[in-house]
Amino acid sequence: MDKTLSIIIPCYNVEKYIEECLESVCNDRDADIEVICVNDGSTDGTLDILEQWKQKDARVIVINQENKGVSVARNQGLHIAKGKFIYFLDSDDKVKDVAILEKCCEKMQEDQLDILIGAGRSFFETEEFYKKYSYYEKSYRIEHEYPRIMKGTELMAELQRNGEWAVQQSTRIYRRKFLQDNNVYYTEGQLHEDNYVTFMCMYLTDRTTAVKDVLFERRIRENSIMTQKVTHKNVEGYLVNFVQDLYLIADYRDVKKPNMDMGFPLDIARRDIKRTYRLLDEEEKKSLEERLTEEQKFYFDALIRREIEAEDRMDAKSKFLERVNRENKEVRQKQEIRILNLEQQLTKLEADRKQEQEKNDKLQQKIKETNKDLKKANKKIKEMKESTSWKIGRAITWPVRKLKTILRKFSNGNA
Repeated sequence: MDKTLSIIIPCYNVEKYIEECLESVCNDRDADIEVICVNDGSTDGTLDILEQWKQKDARVIVINQENKGVSVARNQGLHIAKGKFIYFLDSDDKVKDVAILEKCCEKMQEDQLDILIGAGRSFFETEEFYKKYSYYEKSYRIEHEYPRIMKGTELMAELQRNGEWAVQQSTRIYRRKFLQDNNVYYTEGQLHEDNYVTFMCMYLTDRTTAVKDVLFERRIRENSIMTQKVTHKNVEGYLVNFVQDLYLIADYRDVKKPNMDMGFPLDIARRDIKRTYRLLDEEEKKSLEERLTEEQKFYFDALIRREIEAEDRMDAKSKFLERVNRENKEVRQKQEIRILNLEQQLTKLEADRKQEQEKNDKLQQKIKETNKDLKKANKKIKEMKESTSWKIGRAITWPVRKLKTILRKFSNGNA
């Protein structure tokens, strides 16, 4: 009997995380689900753990394959899935609550949805990772309401406007028949394969919506694709997606959906290519050039490289203008400081001048007063000299004064 939901989990060397992942999926024994675990050639104890879970929970299905990558593993799961709806989960992540997934499946059945998009939460393996990748804390959140059923292109645009668009596969549940009817499979051997599948499905559907429910919890850890060093393979993966998007848009715009506006998804694809390309060192850029096909090189040169070079020129111009403005600002600041110093010196000189003026005014006043006193004294002396008593006194003291003069001469002569 077919299940309501098939949960597909690709697994590669995740013995440290797979127990926690399966606990979150299988903790509700009554949930009408099947759990398809595809072991992608793990070299640790992952397969043993999967087999143990298969023995204790009949809903767990284990597929073992040689290491061929996550795309092949997902495709293998899709081939055998029997659920009415499909949900992809990474083996180091967890579902928030299987009951939430079941509730979303009920909504999809009632509204005849092809795709339902939900929210997610991030959790960090260490405090160090939180500090380094704290921007993931707000990723995958949905806080706005999306009450109506929309075309995929409409919903993408609304989510993007609200800053809530994400391509992560665990943020959505698919109707299996929708995937089958449109022959949706993942491109093998390609990084960022999520992007093309996500955009393609959103191009194709006329019945989708988004909810605030948290569907999964994403682990931010060491050596995951989210935290590994960017290489030319990342750029190549985004570029393959970009070219696929171009062909898809051309096909569906001309034939099936002539009014479809797909500028926004291509903008996102270009942004991803430019962002990752700028992170490459010269050796990685050289490796990219060597690996690109003629077609990929044409699109990269025509639509990406020119844009990067133009942005770099604008960036260089902006930096130049910023430097000029900064230097002008420094010159203005120095001039303002110099003017301020001169004003302070001028103020001090003016204060010193006033102080000296006050001292001079006081001195002049004192001189005036002294001259006035001197005039009074001279007048008094003159009056005394003209008086009878002065004349008598001079006559009486004449012999004495004369004697002093003779003695002074005599003394000088002996010397």
